[in-house]
Amino acid sequence: MAAAALLVLVSLWPLPVLQVSAGREPGAALVVAFEAPLVPGETFGIRYRHSIFGVGVEERFSLAPRGFALVEVISTTDGIAEYYAFPNGRLEPAADHFRLVPGEALIISLPVRIRATPVGERTLVLGTRCVPLASLGETVELRWRRAALVRWLLGAVRHTFFGKDVARTCPVPAISAVSTTAGCGAAA
Repeated sequence: MAAAALLVLVSLWPLPVLQVSAGREPGAALVVAFEAPLVPGETFGIRYRHSIFGVGVEERFSLAPRGFALVEVISTTDGIAEYYAFPNGRLEPAADHFRLVPGEALIISLPVRIRATPVGERTLVLGTRCVPLASLGETVELRWRRAALVRWLLGAVRHTFFGKDVARTCPVPAISAVSTTAGCGAAA
């Protein structure tokens, strides 16, 4: 009896799920268009073509209690340091890219609203998969919620094995070898 109670308790353990709601028309109600389970401690990215620099930029986020924490910004230009102007931010050059780390915790409250037009090719990067946000709608909101372990596992299986709606290539190529392993490969 105690084993059954423990099994029920474990199956209800809450784990994070990233939820993307979208709408096609300005002012229209947003509906859930995409969900993906997140491994605790895992980061995800928003990759886009920067309108000023004309190069790919990827903003990497982790979960925070009431939103998302910006972990880093990756790009092939060092101009990101001046553009983002993080107080006490640190720009770290690498062989083929620059990594900008905020100097202090930067939490973005939920929901995070993104204008997902085809121009910047904004793309959600989850592990080795990409979700072009413009394909979901012009206005997109990101949030996270907790789901019971059983539902989280079902979502993970669906996302991993049956995620036909999830592109395997990104419209904006990976910025570096680092973001290739933490994101999508170059577009075909």
